[in-house]
Amino acid sequence: MLFRSGVFLTALAFATVASAAAEPRSPTAKWNVHFADAQCIAHRDYGTADNPLRLVLKAPAVGDVTQVGVMREAGPSLPQQVDSIVTIDGRPPLKTNLLMYTPKGSKERLYLLNMPSADFASVRRSKTLSVRSEGLNETFALSEMEPLLKVVDECVADLRRVFNVDATVPEPSKFKRRASADIYRFFSDADYPRAAILKEQSGRVGFALLIGEDGRVADCTIVATSGVPSLDSQACALLKSRAKFRPALGLDGKPAKDSKVGGINWRMPD
Repeated sequence: MLFRSGVFLTALAFATVASAAAEPRSPTAKWNVHFADAQCIAHRDYGTADNPLRLVLKAPAVGDVTQVGVMREAGPSLPQQVDSIVTIDGRPPLKTNLLMYTPKGSKERLYLLNMPSADFASVRRSKTLSVRSEGLNETFALSEMEPLLKVVDECVADLRRVFNVDATVPEPSKFKRRASADIYRFFSDADYPRAAILKEQSGRVGFALLIGEDGRVADCTIVATSGVPSLDSQACALLKSRAKFRPALGLDGKPAKDSKVGGINWRMPD
């Protein structure tokens, strides 16, 4: 059984690699699918009220990644990005990296990774999903994946219709004008994260945006990491709080929802 509701979930996260996969944990609740205005998110509990553990999946409407997240109780921590290994059943492990942090005021540590959709597709008929990295070694027993992902696919299809996303055509014919903005004007030297400055870190962040009729960013998903967690999280935070696009126009001349894929280069201020 699947439970649907409408909620908002902010960016999630993860972090060096354990030597062997843990024994599979059985779920303690049903899959819960959230249809938000600009997000499609599913989660399932594997822990208890005293020892919470949650597996989270987010399927963005733009880009070719699926986000896999783990949430569990832990103390405060600074953002870290470290090597990790993801294994689905007995398939060859996928070497990637995770972003790990504890949000301000939260008692749960968040872990997040991006999986190429082609790699993630195998979970539809799989029995286990293992995530191993520094401070994290969990194997989740999977069930009901086919009906779950069918519902998530329907949610993504709805989002794409609402935000006029066409994955096959660069300039959908339903627009008279696409949303536009000079992305760089939403950033300044003062926005450079102090943690990145102290370590002299820089990099390029790739993101996918859903843009409302008012030109505001309804959702931001990191689709290509800079390798520096503070730069990744800062990019989406600033775009969601500051960005104002020239709204797209439909063929009727009225403001329309739109989507954008882009990136920002963080370079150390002079």
